[in-house]
Amino acid sequence: MTRPDVQRWCQAIAEAVDRRDWDALTVLDERLRRLLSEPGHGLDADDRAALASAYRAALAASGAELDALGEKMSAIGQQREGRLAYAQFSEWEQA
Repeated sequence: MTRPDVQRWCQAIAEAVDRRDWDALTVLDERLRRLLSEPGHGLDADDRAALASAYRAALAASGAELDALGEKMSAIGQQREGRLAYAQFSEWEQA
């Protein structure tokens, strides 16, 4: 049974995460899924644990970035509401 180079895959996943390159991570994931679905490719427990660790790190990083973007979007929304309220107040004062 041919085994993929798990260390190389884990490194590629980590590098994509470090760059915050989620598109590259998606491509890596699709390639690895295809490779592992082919007959004759298998992983032992250590390989599975290494890949699971790499994917957990990727999930944590993407979750943290998603949280940060959510906070940024919320702040933008609050700023917009403030500007609208100010504009409405200014129009009311001028009337």
